[in-house]
Amino acid sequence: MTVHDLLQLNQVEERTLEIQAAQEFAERYLAAEPGSQERASMATALTVLLDDPSRVVRKAIAKILAASSHSPAHVVRCLANDVDEVAVPILKSSPILSDAELVDLFAEGSETAQMAIAARSALSASVCAAICEVGSESACRVMLQNAGASVLQSSLLRIAQRFEDRPEICDQLLKTQELPLSARYELLMRLAANLDDHPIVLERVPENQRHNFLSDAQDKVVHRLALEAGAEDLPDFVEHLRANGKLTTRLLLRAVCCGRLRFFAAALANLGQVPLPRLCKLLVTVRRSALQAILRKAGLPLRSHQTFLLAIDIARQAEADFTYDLALDEARMLTETLLEEIQDGALGADEDVTAFLRRFAIDVARLEARLLVKNSMSQITNAA
Repeated sequence: MTVHDLLQLNQVEERTLEIQAAQEFAERYLAAEPGSQERASMATALTVLLDDPSRVVRKAIAKILAASSHSPAHVVRCLANDVDEVAVPILKSSPILSDAELVDLFAEGSETAQMAIAARSALSASVCAAICEVGSESACRVMLQNAGASVLQSSLLRIAQRFEDRPEICDQLLKTQELPLSARYELLMRLAANLDDHPIVLERVPENQRHNFLSDAQDKVVHRLALEAGAEDLPDFVEHLRANGKLTTRLLLRAVCCGRLRFFAAALANLGQVPLPRLCKLLVTVRRSALQAILRKAGLPLRSHQTFLLAIDIARQAEADFTYDLALDEARMLTETLLEEIQDGALGADEDVTAFLRRFAIDVARLEARLLVKNSMSQITNAA
């Protein structure tokens, strides 16, 4: 062994002793009685060690003091402003840091420090708001995965605005139940808009069919959200669509055909400025002439009225009251019956409603077949 090796060994042993001493001081402080001389002495020793040039010593102190609410506050705050290696345990766990301090530390901290704060077991709405406003994408992802985070809808909307072009964080937002339907819709619309140059679309969808394919994809997004929407959320969602010019005749016809009767009624109520409960009652009680007046008041094109009236008649025959959605097999039967009875009509000057209904009937039948296969496989798996 050389002299250099011996010196190195001595330095390692000395550093190990310093780490052990620092840990002992921190443990003795937490074990001492409040107000005792022992606690005061240990606080002094820990304060001196804050100036130790070795970060491993300061890190050893931080690990022991991080989780305790009885740690010396001035030591904790000093460690929270240290280098990331030292600060992370404090930022992630210390109950001593107030929300205001956490917000300041977050705004001034590195990405690693931000992620540590975002991972705390309990995050107030104010801290979450700061994360959503100025946090890095990684910090926002950590917060969204944190079950202890109290995130307001306004904060979620801010993340959606900031990271609308980031697929990973958008995917996490879409899994968040608190995200408003309108924001969920906008995120999904952006994803749908990017399908036109997706490899699968380019490979499997003929060029002359891509416009219909993309339009159908956007309609399906709306109807899927409408299916999941609660009674209190649906009117706001419909209003968002109307304000953005998305409550089209085509969309409403598709709603009827796929059994989204709640959405159809909410849309008519919005467009015609009729209270929703009253409109639902009118849809199942009044004569055709009154129904046509409702469609006219909602601003639906005259050439589409025959189709909607037939669809409402068929829904009535199925004893639907427009306060619930139809099952998939009921929707398929409605579409097929409508297709058999319709003579002509159009969604607009450049749309062929019969072709639309035929295409849609095929989609519904395929979806029902997939669902039957999926249920059969589940039964086989459960039996095994």
